[in-house]
Amino acid sequence: MPYLAVSKEALEVSECSSPITSFKGDGSRVPGTVDTSDDETARQAVKAVSRSDSHKAPSPAWTEPKPPARRRRPSGVESPARLFGFTDPEDIKTKVREAIVKKKVEYSVHVFYYETGCFQWIAKHQLFENVTLFVIALNAIYIAVDTDWNKERPLEAMASRDLESSPLPWRVMEYAFCAYFTMELTIRFAAFAKKCNCCRDGWFVFDTLLVLLMVLETWILPGVRAATGWSLDAMGNTGVLRLFRLLRLSRLLRMLKSLPELMILIRGMVAAVSSVFYVMCLLVAITYVFAIMMTQLAVDTQVGDMYFASVPLAMYSLFIHVTFMDDLAQFTNDLKDEMWPLLALSLVFVVIGSLTLMNMLVGVLCEVVSAVAVTEREELHANIVMDKMQHILHSLDENSDKRISYAEFSMMIEKPEALRCLQDVGVNPLHVIDFADLFFFEGGQPIELTFEEFMDVVLDLRESNQATVKDLRWLWCQIKNSTNTTLTRVEQKVDSLSQRLETTASDLSRKIDSRYLQLQKTMEEQNSRMQAQMATILAEVQKGGNQPLRYQTDSPVVAVAGTVRRAPPRGPSKGPWDKVSRNWGDGA
Repeated sequence: MPYLAVSKEALEVSECSSPITSFKGDGSRVPGTVDTSDDETARQAVKAVSRSDSHKAPSPAWTEPKPPARRRRPSGVESPARLFGFTDPEDIKTKVREAIVKKKVEYSVHVFYYETGCFQWIAKHQLFENVTLFVIALNAIYIAVDTDWNKERPLEAMASRDLESSPLPWRVMEYAFCAYFTMELTIRFAAFAKKCNCCRDGWFVFDTLLVLLMVLETWILPGVRAATGWSLDAMGNTGVLRLFRLLRLSRLLRMLKSLPELMILIRGMVAAVSSVFYVMCLLVAITYVFAIMMTQLAVDTQVGDMYFASVPLAMYSLFIHVTFMDDLAQFTNDLKDEMWPLLALSLVFVVIGSLTLMNMLVGVLCEVVSAVAVTEREELHANIVMDKMQHILHSLDENSDKRISYAEFSMMIEKPEALRCLQDVGVNPLHVIDFADLFFFEGGQPIELTFEEFMDVVLDLRESNQATVKDLRWLWCQIKNSTNTTLTRVEQKVDSLSQRLETTASDLSRKIDSRYLQLQKTMEEQNSRMQAQMATILAEVQKGGNQPLRYQTDSPVVAVAGTVRRAPPRGPSKGPWDKVSRNWGDGA
């Protein structure tokens, strides 16, 4: 039988875009592509496959960035890539979608802490973290005050006193800071379940180095000096060693986690580094070209000796006086008084370097920082809402499977805090309810979503989102999937009616055949009885001669010349029976 190529779009379980799959005429799938000229055979093949797959739920429509589990290839249908031993495109898409949709897990040192205990409770407490940040900020302010005022003559350019020669208030502050930071580091170290994991936390290692330097400067070195009389002053100038105290200021970076807006600016600057680099490269190239021209033109001139004696000096002069416009008026006046072509070139460079490239650089920075700021704010706001929603859903998770069912969603949407979370992120709760059927049902069957899947589809419903081709594709797939589902149900009903008709026709055919066999058997029995009666009559006739005999039959029987005939029905009797019989016999 010829093979038949049938597209998956012809089936009720088709997806939005699918490769061509071949079927035999009996409905079995085979690879290949063949002639499809026989339309009737094609329809029969599609119907056969549709009936064989009618018990399967239709595949869901393709959505993005929805979870990969919601896009499945119909069972039994394989990609041509898989048939030839390559990786299935659906598997590749699934892995990519998992990498995109999967929520980025932020690092937290708390995962290395004990689950129970006093030290882990203190180390995890938000108040402990806030107090530590406050002490770090206070220590940073104290360093500035100590640098300016802990001197013989404050606010003058002279070295600060060391710890031993400092007045009592300064020593008390140093001891207090050292004691707190030592205590804080000890509590954090005691909170680790496995002490070796402290080396895996970068902040703990960095804080340990700073605290060790602080303890060395505050307690160990003064003790050694008091016991042995040896000090670091004997080694020479110790001003460089005092600069290590400034490393304490680096702990201010820990405060960035508590200042999201500051982190947004920093990330924007980092994102703009590449753009700034290329703009600066262009500026350097233009400056280099103009420096060569102006150096060659300014030969044997006073301004040449002052500004353009060499190419590096010319580049420096153009950067300082033209690009950054430092004392630009005096620079241009000097050029005007001695050589006007240099003034013309400098004005051209002002237009290109200062007015164009520098303003372009400012525009690039503003654009990148604003774009990053919008993204970071949305992500920050979404993370806050996700944390609140996760807490709410965790309290409603009756079976503790960390998945959301339609029943749990119905209970969640009734909570005022959940409605506020949705409104804060820009999602209309009524829209979520309207789309719940698409999220929690597939092929008429209820399904459950993970928290990441649920939040992904919820954030897609933000009113600030603009419609894209992806959204139109998703809408088309949903409509197609719904239409295919309806067609599947109609075909199922038609198949059911067809089966009922076939069953009824089969039952009727069996009844007719049974009745026919019964009538045929009855006719054969009557024929057998009649043959037996005829044989009996024939025997009697042979014994009695040609005399007519009357038997118990419906009509008289006349035997003439060895034959027996049944007389036709007679009318009213006109004479004796023998006479009538004789007349009939003569007539025969």
